[in-house]
Amino acid sequence: MKNGFSHIMVILASLLFFHSSIFAQSKTKNRSSPLYQVGLLSPKTGRTFLNASPPKLCALVLLSPDCPMSINYTKTLNDIQQQFGNSVQVMGILPGKTYKDSTILDFAASYQLQFPLYVDKKMQLSRKLKGEVTPEVFLLDAKGRLLYHGAIDNWLAGIGQKRQKPNEHYLLDAINQSLLGLAVSIPYVKAQGCILNDY
Repeated sequence: MKNGFSHIMVILASLLFFHSSIFAQSKTKNRSSPLYQVGLLSPKTGRTFLNASPPKLCALVLLSPDCPMSINYTKTLNDIQQQFGNSVQVMGILPGKTYKDSTILDFAASYQLQFPLYVDKKMQLSRKLKGEVTPEVFLLDAKGRLLYHGAIDNWLAGIGQKRQKPNEHYLLDAINQSLLGLAVSIPYVKAQGCILNDY
């Protein structure tokens, strides 16, 4: 990605500051980038601020609250966030301006999301990432290098078709390899899901 992680940080920060009322500015003093200056209003606590220190890895995941495939992956994403703690930050990106704040907060509460959601109303970030469907993941390192892009795993065998359980864990493998300082063995697998809403 030519402009790197810092450009994506700026886009994310601008989305939060200017395009959604469910986000508020953080009072955290140790601010290392625009992204970590903002926080999310949580359905459970009222306000949850992001970590003041950038994680080693960032998993940006395009999601849609009404996409069954996005919903199916909420537990997997929660598990990944809990498993890797401060080493990996999962971030849900909701493309388009379809969803009301109340819908987003209900989505977060219903599936007990353990990671923040960001609204990409003008689809600046989604287009920057060249996203096509939800769910679709983009794993970046702290320098903004794209390490893995595509499907979370192979649970989805096709549109409307699921395996009993996945036997290929693309995102999880990419995270483990990256944290060990290894090159990601499979850097891309085409994601299947709901087409992005461009409105």
